[in-house]
Amino acid sequence: MRANSSPDIKIFLIANKADLEDSRIITKEQGEQLKKEYDLDKFMETSAKSGFNTTELFVDAAKLLYNDLIKYKKKPKQTGENLKVEKEHLN
Repeated sequence: MRANSSPDIKIFLIANKADLEDSRIITKEQGEQLKKEYDLDKFMETSAKSGFNTTELFVDAAKLLYNDLIKYKKKPKQTGENLKVEKEHLN
């Protein structure tokens, strides 16, 4: 994903069905290891059924995106590069 997207992309690894502890195949430690191995922004276990960590997931994503927005707004704009990107998308 990183190779084919914006360098600012945020990638979360979400493990669903955390309510099915008896059927677990991947451990939390393995999920954390994958996060580190692939340089992901977040790993979180959730359960859509019970609601475990679902709100937290969206809040964490919003915070991460908001912080990036603040950083982006503080950067000086480089008009030459912006024009080049726009032209590339038109072709």
